Amino acid sequence: MMLAAYDLESFQHDETIAWKSIEVATVNGNAVRYRTMQDMTASWHVHDDSDELFYVISGTVHMDTEQGVHEIPAGHLFVVRAGTRHRARVEGRASMLVVDCIG
Repeated sequence: MMLAAYDLESFQHDETIAWKSIEVATVNGNAVRYRTMQDMTASWHVHDDSDELFYVISGTVHMDTEQGVHEIPAGHLFVVRAGTRHRARVEGRASMLVVDCIG
C-alpha cells in the first residue's frame, strides 16, 4: 500500500473552476475530499445512512438545512447528521475538506 501526501495549498489557486471536488484519501471506509466552491449553491440532498463532515480551510460556507442557515468560517468544522436535508452555499470562494461515507 502506497502512502501519498497532497499539497492542498496548490489546489486552492485554480480560480478558473467554480466547483472542484478531489478525493484525496479514504479513511475507515470514508472518502476525504478537497473541495472548492466559488459563487455557487449546491443542490439540496440527504445522506440517509451517514453523517457528512465539513472543515472549512478558507472563505466561508453557508450550510442551509431545514433548521436554518449555519455559517461556517475558515478554521471551523461542521457535521451534518445523517438524514438531514442540506446544501452548501458559497458567496465568493471557499475551500474545505469533506468527509463522508463512500457510496
